[in-house]
Amino acid sequence: MKEGSIVKILNNFLFFGYEKGIFEAVEAHQISEKDGVTKLNPQFEIGMIENGGVKIDEYLQLLDENRYSAVFDNGDIISIQCRFEAGVLLGHRYIYLPCPFSEATVTSKPKHASLAEWLRDSAELEPRESFRSRGSFRFDCDREPPKSGDPHPVSHFTFSSANCRIPVRGPLQISAFLNFIFDNFFRDYRPVWLSYSSHLKLKEHEVTITNEEANLHHFNWEPSL
Repeated sequence: MKEGSIVKILNNFLFFGYEKGIFEAVEAHQISEKDGVTKLNPQFEIGMIENGGVKIDEYLQLLDENRYSAVFDNGDIISIQCRFEAGVLLGHRYIYLPCPFSEATVTSKPKHASLAEWLRDSAELEPRESFRSRGSFRFDCDREPPKSGDPHPVSHFTFSSANCRIPVRGPLQISAFLNFIFDNFFRDYRPVWLSYSSHLKLKEHEVTITNEEANLHHFNWEPSL
């Protein structure tokens, strides 16, 4: 599947989800090319979540600056970034960042109010009652050589701590990441996603896990064609 087709289908799904109320906000994705590598990103990249989670001000800044792929109706954020070379998935960074405010605080927002401003006011009025950290979840495929003594599988899953890197069988397609999100966190919306999922699959399933990594706890994730 061509990168242009992938970004079109992804954007169609995000904006359809916005119309259906699945998402509070979405950002259109775009593709750019340089030195034979095609990048697929939202307009503004989310950046690295270094400490496994975010502070209130950091989360609100992401909302203010539209640094996400989509914001769910409960305030959770997802970000989808990937790179292709000659049609092959070269690398990716998929992030799921649960909202650090209580669901009651988010759902009490008036319909036409800005989510960022509503939560900013809530943090000032009820800082302890409205805040709860649930860390972050990140799937990376990074082919850069690791730093000395730093375990860094090419494909890995990170949650809770930046030092956590659980090996993954190989790079994840966008559809596999969204399956993870809708299978585990938004089951009620899964039927909407499944009507798009088959259109975001690639043919190849590269294996990057080493024998040594396969002897550790790992994700043996091999999506069907």
